[in-house]
Amino acid sequence: MALTLRQLRYFVAIADAGAVARAAQKMNVAQSALSLHVSEAEADLGVKLLERRPRGIALTPAGQRLYEHASSILSALGKAEHDVKTFTEVASGPISVGLSHTAAAASSLAIMQTVRESCPKVHLIIVEGLSPSLTERVLASTLDFALVFNPSLDRRLRHESLLEEELYLVGHRDIIGKSSEPIAFADIPQDSVLGLDAFPASRSIIEAQILRNQIAPNPRLEIDSLNAMRKALEGRLGCAVLARSTVGDELAAKKVHARRIIEPTLNRTLSLISLTDHPQTRAFIEVRELLIRIILEAVHTRQWPAKAIFDKRRQSVRK
Repeated sequence: MALTLRQLRYFVAIADAGAVARAAQKMNVAQSALSLHVSEAEADLGVKLLERRPRGIALTPAGQRLYEHASSILSALGKAEHDVKTFTEVASGPISVGLSHTAAAASSLAIMQTVRESCPKVHLIIVEGLSPSLTERVLASTLDFALVFNPSLDRRLRHESLLEEELYLVGHRDIIGKSSEPIAFADIPQDSVLGLDAFPASRSIIEAQILRNQIAPNPRLEIDSLNAMRKALEGRLGCAVLARSTVGDELAAKKVHARRIIEPTLNRTLSLISLTDHPQTRAFIEVRELLIRIILEAVHTRQWPAKAIFDKRRQSVRK
């Protein structure tokens, strides 16, 4: 037998609540009914989905996979229902957008103002974070869109590359040198680079792992916060490989210095990502167009020092 939507809803409710009893109370359904539907799902699939424990339940590996699929299905169904009910009206409903730290600093105000003016019935949700974590949230259907750097190649994602920007060595002149001339990659001060640790976040800075591995990070300080990074650079605690857009205010105030990296030059690409099978609701389509327009306008007006690379004729899923 095929899984039913009721089985998926009950299963997700139990997983979210962490206990059958709590899920039954929240859904106002008999506990025995929830247990029965999960048992039937396990029988249909031929795998164990939940482990019963004294103080609740835990998902098995198969249960975790079903939870991810079920969450995506139920989210898509809810958005589809809302879209059909409001199809003859203006764009409305919740739309969640994840912004990498640089994208948030450069465009969050414009995004909030433009969506408010152009789509007044849309409930906009802004989430800021690192590119890898935002990508995972799009894959989990907890974000509709994300503006991220160098996103992973995944067939489930629709990638729309918007801009490309060069990377610089940023820090105090005492650390990276007083010259404004470019600096060769091989001449980056070793053991002084902040933020290039073993975590996936560094992928959004330098895409090629072979290059990341050639930089010796600061052995005493790891930073996973953009604000803390700015403070550390101002405080002469090290240097960092960043785009000028990330530290635009600090460069303008001459709190830090930047030198273009060459031999090789380093670039990163900002992409708008969403699920390939995301329901094409009116709100989704209109907000998507607004996001693209806002980023390209920022490049055109030099508010974002980068090169626009978006091409409507080549919109496709990266493979």
